[in-house]
Amino acid sequence: MENLKQLKPSLRKRQKRRDKRMKEELIECYRLGWRIKTRKGYHKKLVGKDFEFSPKQESIKVKGGKTKILNDNLSPLIRFLEKRVGKYWDKVYAELCEKMDKNSMLGQHLDSHLFGFVATKVEIENKKVYRLDRFGGRNELTTISRWLRYYVHPKSKVLLKAKRRKTSMN
Repeated sequence: MENLKQLKPSLRKRQKRRDKRMKEELIECYRLGWRIKTRKGYHKKLVGKDFEFSPKQESIKVKGGKTKILNDNLSPLIRFLEKRVGKYWDKVYAELCEKMDKNSMLGQHLDSHLFGFVATKVEIENKKVYRLDRFGGRNELTTISRWLRYYVHPKSKVLLKAKRRKTSMN
């Protein structure tokens, strides 16, 4: 039972208040990648380098800093949205904003993921839902992947699930 405290919340068996702990679940994600450091002296060499006389070709090996990246645990967000299909979008978004601080980096990151899942600017024409992108284009809103699963109805402002596109396996 001592090891239970070391696990992140989404791996624990007893989770009665999962939505209330969404912030902790998103923060306590594992990080991916290695800690590859650059070779000793590489940055010193760059500082004093005159780029007019630099070589025309350079190796493609990693010469940046560390290569650790964040791993997003988005399943709590998907579960949150799945439970609120059919409810008013303004109330769903307000409830999510209560749980997240939009002034923090994590809150802004979650907000960008949220609008990756939910299309808010849509048109309905001939019983087909079209997503309007920021450049004025229109695409039919169907999903085969994990992105853009939901949309907000333009008149009723209700969160709805997008139709699943049929795939043909030939």
